[in-house]
Amino acid sequence: MAAERGFTIEVTSRYDGFWRYNTALTCGCFDAAGNRTGFAAASSHVADVGAELSAAPHDLPRDRTTRLATGPCDRIDCFLYVVPHTLPRDNDIDATRPFDLEVRIAYGGRPIRTERHAINQWSGASIELKAEADER
Repeated sequence: MAAERGFTIEVTSRYDGFWRYNTALTCGCFDAAGNRTGFAAASSHVADVGAELSAAPHDLPRDRTTRLATGPCDRIDCFLYVVPHTLPRDNDIDATRPFDLEVRIAYGGRPIRTERHAINQWSGASIELKAEADER
């Protein structure tokens, strides 16, 4: 039987150029026996890939967060996609170093863990995230 609580995943970055990236989360939800009980998805779409914007959209919050909440489950298996829609203007390696992305995972409102991921400015990232209710 599935748990009565669900997971929450939040994705943020303090990087000034984070506006150049769309983010998407897809998440399979499972009970303690490993049976799939649901699916959840969330995204933050800033612009279409290839938009090559010259600046961040004026209405985009500086502290943008992609937040996903699941239904009741005991375990999740998720994928986080960070996709650039506007590539860096600079070709200098020092100017295009990876930036930090923070992923916070909670279960039933209680934090389980916080992960930091280095994101390549040119290619973005695909990150697998797994968590279990008894991980706390």
